[in-house]
Amino acid sequence: NENELVVELEKIGIDWDTIHRVARQKVLFDQHDFTRRCLEETETVEQELLEGVKMFLGDQYPIEKHFTPRYRPWRQRIAFVPDGDLFQGIASGKADVVTDEIERFTENGILTKSGEELKADVIITATGFNLSVLGDIPFTVDGKPVDFSQTVTYRGMMFTGVPNMAWVFGYFRASWTLRVDIMADFIIRLLKHMDEKGVTQVRVQLREEDKDMEILPWIDPENFNPGYLMRNMHMLPKRGSNYEWQHTQDYWREKDEMPLIDLDGEQFAYAGKKAKTKEKVDA
Repeated sequence: NENELVVELEKIGIDWDTIHRVARQKVLFDQHDFTRRCLEETETVEQELLEGVKMFLGDQYPIEKHFTPRYRPWRQRIAFVPDGDLFQGIASGKADVVTDEIERFTENGILTKSGEELKADVIITATGFNLSVLGDIPFTVDGKPVDFSQTVTYRGMMFTGVPNMAWVFGYFRASWTLRVDIMADFIIRLLKHMDEKGVTQVRVQLREEDKDMEILPWIDPENFNPGYLMRNMHMLPKRGSNYEWQHTQDYWREKDEMPLIDLDGEQFAYAGKKAKTKEKVDA
């Protein structure tokens, strides 16, 4: 598949660095706008997606059965199919998709709850996994175990009561590395600020104005609700109703806000005096 904008810009002799920058911004904007429409124009987008499938498979294909999920667009992940190659494969008879629930394994494959047997040489299990928070690594602070489900997240990256730690957590509906870049810049800025203050420890804390805010699940189930999150939400850190204590999932907002965070704000508590290093003097 090709990016039409890139092809056209190359034709008129635009340099590659500029093409990359322009194309990247357009992809990011298109993703953001599609997400906005999924949340604000749910029924319209759902029909557009189904019409796109129907364009390849035709009116006779049981699209409602096999390509109409129970969740609304982008409340769980959406698979993007460049140039519709998957649907072209189905239409040609080279591939097939069955949406159903598994009753049990059989000698020849899988029996679905609707009674259909799907013959298979190889079965790959790819659903039903459970999350582990930070790889189930046991954390202790001052000799006491940390229960992350009892912490509140600061912008989805730092946690109350846990010093000197940031969790690199990306966006559900965009490239994961977009937020990794933003977070890396923030963490470097925070480390430099600690050096300037001569301290060795930083932790986030609720401000006075945050003490009465509502404590909520890590993510709003009405906004994003895949099974692996819903099954393990009780294990994840909490978010607050105040804006700073949420992972907004909004790249366009965070890319402007993160560089402007006041590192001397009340939400940051610094401690631990840094030992001075002796300067080496040439003899």
